[in-house]
Amino acid sequence: MSEKKPTPWRVQESGKVCPICGKRTYSNGGIHPQCAVLQADSARTEKLRAERKRKANEASSGPKSKPQSTTWTQKKCPKCGKESHVRRKTCDCGHAFG
Repeated sequence: MSEKKPTPWRVQESGKVCPICGKRTYSNGGIHPQCAVLQADSARTEKLRAERKRKANEASSGPKSKPQSTTWTQKKCPKCGKESHVRRKTCDCGHAFG
């Protein structure tokens, strides 16, 4: 059996090239639809990135909150600070969990 592939009848030498990705496109506008969306949304995505970065910087520079219980099976007593099992109703210090 032959592995030779057939040669195309008509070769299109000059095709439209997408200005964003540089690949050949067959769309009427000469740009891929997904590339057009990326180009249109670039200003908005940059603005969102800058805001997200600003919020991350504010959160890291702000006051640190106390860490919660180490695991979901433990709870911390507000009176003495000792960690107890979540099903316990009262702490050893006498505090009753609500």
